[in-house]
Amino acid sequence: MRGWFAVLPAWAALLALSACGQEGNDLHLNSQYLKSYADSNPTPADFSECHGFGCSAIDAVDLSPQQWARVRAHFKPPAKDARAERRQISAALALMQSLVGAQTGTAVHQWTRVNRKIGPNYGDLSQLDCIDEAVNTWTYLTMMDHDGLLRFHSAGPLSYGGTIFNLDMRNTAVIRDNTTGLYYAVDPTMVDETENPPIFPLTIWLGKWPPTIPAADKS
Repeated sequence: MRGWFAVLPAWAALLALSACGQEGNDLHLNSQYLKSYADSNPTPADFSECHGFGCSAIDAVDLSPQQWARVRAHFKPPAKDARAERRQISAALALMQSLVGAQTGTAVHQWTRVNRKIGPNYGDLSQLDCIDEAVNTWTYLTMMDHDGLLRFHSAGPLSYGGTIFNLDMRNTAVIRDNTTGLYYAVDPTMVDETENPPIFPLTIWLGKWPPTIPAADKS
């Protein structure tokens, strides 16, 4: 997550890194932030959104049946394979950001990008950093999963990448391809607000940053 180190002292960054690593494995899958900030059973009529950097603000959100029907429409007709479903998921997530942002004031351009690096707008509650985005995306994916919209995937935990030495610490939501067992990163921080977030192999997301997304995985 680029940008922390312009606004946090070094000791806080080290604590953040150690918190991410409590349930570490080769894919860095963890539920640290979900335990702290996410509702374990979100529904379209009752869920929350993190914002303001590191879930410093959490707002209650509810979607009308008509709004959730718009989200469900992205999965019609049902996808014939996992790759097609990932494209549906990406489009549905972009819509969710727009619907939620209209209620919470976060439907604005997020962060600033200079030379492919992300800088913070710390203190602006309309902004979302990688922790906010990862937790929120997990919430949206979980609601889609619970509603039976995902045929080939399931919502996974979060993953973290980068090191304090490279100043590229970051977090992402994750989905599991149930047909192959492979994990995919779902990272809205890589695009602007309302753009379809990229979904691509988690192993690539964990590698060199910024990553090169395979053409077959681009939305």
